[in-house]
Amino acid sequence: MPVRLANGAALTQVGAVRVFRLWLWFAVAAGMVSCGRKESHSQAGKSPAAEPVMSKSADCRICHVQAHDIWQNSHHAKAHRKIGSVEDSWAFVDNSLKAGTNEWTFSGGQKFPQVDWKSSSGGNPISVKPVMAIGHRPLIQYVLDFGNGRYQVPDASWDPLKKEWFSMFGDDQRQPHEWGHWSQRGMNWNSQCAYCHFSGYRKNYDESTDGYRTGWLEEGIGCAQCHGPNREGRASNECLVDPKKKFTPKQWMHSCATCHARREEFDEKFQIGDDFYDHYSPALPSQPGLYHPDGQQIDEDYNFTSLLLSRMGHKGISCVDCHDAHAATPKGGKAAVDNNSLCLQCHATGQREAKIIDPVAHSFHKPGTAGNRCVECHMPKKPYMARDPRSDHRFPSPDPVLTKELGVPNACNNCHADKGIDWQIEWTEKWYGPRERPFDRDRTRAMAAGLANRPDAIGGLLNAFDREDNAAWQATLLRLMMSWPGDSRVLDRATRAANHPDPVVRTAAAGLLGRWPQSTDAWSRLIRDPVRSVRFEAGWSGLARLGANDPLMGELAEVANHQADQPAGRMRRAQLAAHRRDVDAAVADMRAAADWDQGTAAPLRDLAVFLAENGKTKDSLTALETAAKRAPTDPEIPYLTALALSELGDPKGTEAKLREAIRLNPRYSRAYYNLGLLLSGQGQREAAIISLRNASDTDTADPGPPYALATIYLQLGQREAAATAAREALRRNPSHQDAARLLKGLGL
Repeated sequence: MPVRLANGAALTQVGAVRVFRLWLWFAVAAGMVSCGRKESHSQAGKSPAAEPVMSKSADCRICHVQAHDIWQNSHHAKAHRKIGSVEDSWAFVDNSLKAGTNEWTFSGGQKFPQVDWKSSSGGNPISVKPVMAIGHRPLIQYVLDFGNGRYQVPDASWDPLKKEWFSMFGDDQRQPHEWGHWSQRGMNWNSQCAYCHFSGYRKNYDESTDGYRTGWLEEGIGCAQCHGPNREGRASNECLVDPKKKFTPKQWMHSCATCHARREEFDEKFQIGDDFYDHYSPALPSQPGLYHPDGQQIDEDYNFTSLLLSRMGHKGISCVDCHDAHAATPKGGKAAVDNNSLCLQCHATGQREAKIIDPVAHSFHKPGTAGNRCVECHMPKKPYMARDPRSDHRFPSPDPVLTKELGVPNACNNCHADKGIDWQIEWTEKWYGPRERPFDRDRTRAMAAGLANRPDAIGGLLNAFDREDNAAWQATLLRLMMSWPGDSRVLDRATRAANHPDPVVRTAAAGLLGRWPQSTDAWSRLIRDPVRSVRFEAGWSGLARLGANDPLMGELAEVANHQADQPAGRMRRAQLAAHRRDVDAAVADMRAAADWDQGTAAPLRDLAVFLAENGKTKDSLTALETAAKRAPTDPEIPYLTALALSELGDPKGTEAKLREAIRLNPRYSRAYYNLGLLLSGQGQREAAIISLRNASDTDTADPGPPYALATIYLQLGQREAAATAAREALRRNPSHQDAARLLKGLGL
């Protein structure tokens, strides 16, 4: 909307949410927590006619006894089971747990187990039966039957070694109305957990009942899940799968990644030999809260992305190079890890371009000590689910300098915290001298600035991208550049990245190019990319540019429907409905998303914007009122409320809400800008100038505030000040025609 000052101010939505922000939980995919689910007896063991036939692991044992017996004792085999083991008799003998405001009791013993929950923070008490169990060691989660084919997994978990219940949420005691509460969709077994604990799993969500008709081949990760379906036309005495069909290490790793990656899930159709990126899109360190700026793990990432970010992964090291596929443990067992022989298979020989290392000379620690073990320094562990320590597969090199600068963890601190960071810096510099790859530090600093949304971060991100040769890092850096839309330097990098051989980079490029109309040629290629994750990213980001009959629309709809049992999936469907101008369907899906995740204001905020853009401003205000209750400190909600009140002709209410937004965020440029326009329209030009100066100072790239200042100065007869402001607007955007005309009219 253009600036109008002479005949009254016109507020602008530039910078506000445009149609949808589409916040995406990667929990749409399996992997937020480990969970479980009861078998649907009408579906179990039966495959739809169109699906390939798969055999149970017991059928493979006939010929592969040794491999089967090794597998049978693995965590893969024990990933899921029915209730009734001796473990259950210990867990359900009149036990109890108090965690925050939650109180649990576990009774009934092995034959009649029962779980009872209540909370002083709200929610109705729940009494429910556990029907299945997930996991073996170091913890067990029990699956609770909520009816209608829906199963939930409580945060109360059983420690079979200590013989006690504990809360895997720890201090994060979620509330009953929140999406992530154990009784809500964030802890729903059907969509969040089961795929990675079963073979041949199918979710089968029934939207008409908001329930499930889930089915599977067998509990646990069995032979068919990794080796694929039965081959057609085989003789009765031949192997179920084709022994002549060999897979590459990359293909095996992609198979592992279907569960060992934090990812968005497009479907459940992956088979060994497929490209991971045709079925999933992995989370990267550009998503806040998952990784430290140097790529070390924060939240659960399941290792695939970490390996991609590492130098080892970049050189082609895959899961099967270090792990025994059937035992699901490191090759050579714990001894090979403790004596470094697992790492030295490459680092003592130089295989795979590995640097040759003498552990004693390299570590400066005596053999047999913790500091001499490679994994202690380069695979530091962090506990997840409260009691499950997992090794970082980013293989970071400890850098106390970054710990001091940015708070990034380093393994030295795990043993020598009492010595302090300066002591650690002193000794690492004595032992190792200058960093072998100082670029790692530069990239980490650029990442930290980008994740913090610092206005000056773009220079470091561009520099790091130009120097980076690792595809996963290139993709991450590109994604962080989305905060600089329209920057020609970013557009140039994204356009070149559209031709990158790695789909993870092309996917990131697609997310950028889809938002910029001037990227037509590159974007048009990406929506026809052979890899689905690339096509989907290009499609979602450039949805407004897709024709209604474009074949990609059908693909996007399939993904949205697959995810439709979760809030993010409903928001995807709302996007598609809005695109085809089906307002009622879009509103219905957004309301469902808002109802399913009452712990966030995001879906209501997006709903409010959509309603306002479709002429339903009063309904928009109602949605924003509820959003404000959910997120009273979010400055965007009063800002959007101000825009709605302006549309309804309420200048007093508009001003109050703009000032509230500024109070919540003193650097909210768009709120200052719109307040300046409003004040100017009311004749309060001096106050307007102050607000517009604040807008200009808090967003040094936007030409709008200096141009608005130029118009006010012109009205006040301050020609020199008007010219200076107009020149600043042109400096920020050389193609700003209004500023150019104003300056030309001044003759200065």
